[in-house]
Amino acid sequence: MYDLNKVLSTFLIMVSLVMFSGCSKKDEKKQVVVAPKPMEVKVHTLTKEKYPIWGEFSGKTEAVKKVIVKARVHGELLKQHFNPGDIVKKDQLLFSIDKSEYQAQWDQQNAILQKDKASLALALANVKRYRPLVKEQLAPREKLDELLATQKQFEAIVKSDEASLKKSQLNLQYCDVRANISGYIGREMVYLGNIINVGDELTQIVQVDYLYVTFNPTASDVAMLQKYKSEEKPKVRINLSKKKELNISLEGRIDFVDNVSNSTTGTVTVRAKILNKDKLLFPGSFVKIEVFMSDQYEVLAVHPDQVYQNQKGQFIYVVNDKNKIEEKTIDPYYSNNDMVLLPNEHEGDRVVVETIAGLRAGMDVVAVEAPNPVKR
Repeated sequence: MYDLNKVLSTFLIMVSLVMFSGCSKKDEKKQVVVAPKPMEVKVHTLTKEKYPIWGEFSGKTEAVKKVIVKARVHGELLKQHFNPGDIVKKDQLLFSIDKSEYQAQWDQQNAILQKDKASLALALANVKRYRPLVKEQLAPREKLDELLATQKQFEAIVKSDEASLKKSQLNLQYCDVRANISGYIGREMVYLGNIINVGDELTQIVQVDYLYVTFNPTASDVAMLQKYKSEEKPKVRINLSKKKELNISLEGRIDFVDNVSNSTTGTVTVRAKILNKDKLLFPGSFVKIEVFMSDQYEVLAVHPDQVYQNQKGQFIYVVNDKNKIEEKTIDPYYSNNDMVLLPNEHEGDRVVVETIAGLRAGMDVVAVEAPNPVKR
């Protein structure tokens, strides 16, 4: 007979082996790792294309025309006919100065003129009466000469009187201080009731239909402008919206480029004249001005959002021939808010044109061709 204990022991050992074998197979199945699929990334293969190239600079506006309104007569300032900040028209009445003194002068000069005109009329009548008498030898020649001299004397006096009266008339007119030009008027510089003198500044007027914008690009920026410009007087624009899609902008053209650079700053003074439609800008405003260079040159361009920075400098993410992400160092020769221009060696690079968190060199990816996000 078999030993029951031995049989049971053998049975238990066999069951344990079977269970251990089953657990091992399950563990092996758990340890199988499925490799992740490569990430899809949008890329644009760099080729030379034509883009509108704009340069952006900081500038300051100034009035094309500014007039300081000054007093041309002395007297008490009686009345002000405008509010500071108003738009005034040429010849609009601005101030009234006391006229009483100048009115009295005019009245006096006019009376003198009328008196001397009467004397001249008498002298003319005497000459007219004596001329035929002298011709008939009924009166001496000397008397006629005397009368002619008196006539000429009064003619000169009347001319002098007329000039004095005209001056008095002008002084009367100057008591009404009027705008020399149309534009925005500033605050008053003298208060009512004050006695003002000839030459005192009363206010100022600036024309704002057009404005100058002065800015100072570097000499290298100006060289780029001269190289790429497609017009003699390049176009400029000032975007007044924080969001460009709102498209509130003013346009104009460059009208002056200095012929020397500042030896201290290395910059060149450039001025543009813009049409200030709807009078949206005031003189003295700080603005960002964009200068159009050209759209006729083929360049390699990437969007600024696709340019990154590390310890080595600027770089872009590209997909190499092995479909792996690579950090490629770049040395742009020009950049603005819309584009970064790269040298010819980058032609054919497949640049990643989307921002992906966790993107790093060496990753396997699937490149999907996409349009260049650089604005045309």
